[in-house]
Amino acid sequence: MPGDLLRCPKCGFRFDVMYARTISCKSCNKILSSLSCDYVKCPKCGFEFPK
Repeated sequence: MPGDLLRCPKCGFRFDVMYARTISCKSCNKILSSLSCDYVKCPKCGFEFPK
């Protein structure tokens, strides 16, 4: 959902889910289903974690 702010458990960076989907999920094999994916990747450190 747009506006969902998450905090990376590894580096503490706070970011919007849609920003992460746009920036960090480009290289994912599941790009077509990225909006329904249960994982998110931190745009700062690259750590992937369950949403």
